[in-house]
Amino acid sequence: SDAMQTEEEANALTYCIGTLSNEQQVSINYFYLEEKSYADIVKLTGFSLNKVKSYIQNGKRNLKTCILKVLGQR
Repeated sequence: SDAMQTEEEANALTYCIGTLSNEQQVSINYFYLEEKSYADIVKLTGFSLNKVKSYIQNGKRNLKTCILKVLGQR
């Protein structure tokens, strides 16, 4: 049961990452999956520091909303 729930959550995360804007996807991937700093992301993408922070914050919020919706929770 736990493994099935974990797989369902992983599938929801994968789907929801795909719904983000390209800028949010790139920023979220660098920050959380590759553990890059804000400064690293600025260098890698050419986005301004404020944009990087915004993309991460908004992307995180959008992911949470999407995942809860996909998993049927509120």
